[in-house]
Amino acid sequence: MANLRETIQAGRGAESRAAAELEAALRRAAETESRFRTLADSAPVLLWMSGEDGLCDFFNQGWLKFTGRSLEQELGNGWAEGIHPEDFAGCMQTYLEAFVARRAFALEYRLRRHDGEYRWIFDQGAPRWDGSRRFVGFIGSCVDVTAQHEAHAALGQLNQMLEDRVRERTALANERAMLLREVHHRVKNDLQLICSLLSIQERELGDTVAARALEDCGLRVQAIAQIHEQMYQSNDLARLSFSEHLRTLTSQVQRVGGTPEVEFAFDIGDSVTLGVDRAIPCAMIVHELVVNCFKHAFPGGRKGRVTVTCRREPGALVSVAVQDDGVGMPERLPDAPSRGLGWTLIEALAKQLDAALAVTRQSGTRVELRFGDDAEAGTAARFDAAVQQAAAVQQPAVQRSVLHEVAS
Repeated sequence: MANLRETIQAGRGAESRAAAELEAALRRAAETESRFRTLADSAPVLLWMSGEDGLCDFFNQGWLKFTGRSLEQELGNGWAEGIHPEDFAGCMQTYLEAFVARRAFALEYRLRRHDGEYRWIFDQGAPRWDGSRRFVGFIGSCVDVTAQHEAHAALGQLNQMLEDRVRERTALANERAMLLREVHHRVKNDLQLICSLLSIQERELGDTVAARALEDCGLRVQAIAQIHEQMYQSNDLARLSFSEHLRTLTSQVQRVGGTPEVEFAFDIGDSVTLGVDRAIPCAMIVHELVVNCFKHAFPGGRKGRVTVTCRREPGALVSVAVQDDGVGMPERLPDAPSRGLGWTLIEALAKQLDAALAVTRQSGTRVELRFGDDAEAGTAARFDAAVQQAAAVQQPAVQRSVLHEVAS
């Protein structure tokens, strides 16, 4: 009997301890649940949970305040009533596929707010497991991403507007390029017509001074026409490959006015490009200088060489020079009459370019032209100082004008 009573008492003690432990576990579970709900309701996001049957059994206060509905209305599948009709099918498909596969998911859809406005929601869900790794449902959180959607839409509209503007500008640029090519082509044709008229008039005058003047004028017009012809054929209508043009121009002058006794040489860089407004006067100057070499530097069939150089220099400068080893240019005295039309044109065109010209007489004549590629003011002044310094070393007395002559 004594053993039986001890056994009964021991059993009652074990039951009491088990009950106490169960009560403590329930209190802990209640405290954990309370802390979770407090945390969930104070979270700045919308929270939800579903059971292993896929039906939602929890929504935090953030969700309920957002939708303006009660918990009872949202439980189960009630929450889905707020999904935008256009997003409902896709939303349900994504959720059910993730639920069956027991995998996390993320999706965006529009959810009706308490004021009736649909807002874009980014919803992320993940499966829940208990201590024995048994699937017990899903838990998820949602954030309002309407502002990001609106910003993305606005950016898309802006990009579309920019693309439309680019297409418009491209179309205008193509149209402008076509018109410019047409202008260059028409100008070239008109200049060729003028050359033809001058040639007809020249033949009528015969071998006279007036005929030779018309011939010179026609060659000058052809030099301008070649610029427009090259621009018409160029892909870049803003700038001209001046290196290529100089080769064409000087070769043509050599064919028209050259002699077999005079050798022609080039020292031209391939990277020299100029705008049309600077290429035309520079080409005219080179044309006049080369023609003068063939006319005056090698009298009586004298042999010699004419060299044309063109290169870029530091400081956005372009240097163009024509040099011969002929008899040399005579010096111009202060009381001498003015030069001919050729030199008058050279000086006028140099002013137009804001360029500096230097004439050096040593084993022939060298005429060098320097100017700024970007028409920068002060180019001539900078080179003027260098020319004066060189002249002071070689010869104290130098005549000052737009054409600086450094006599050797």
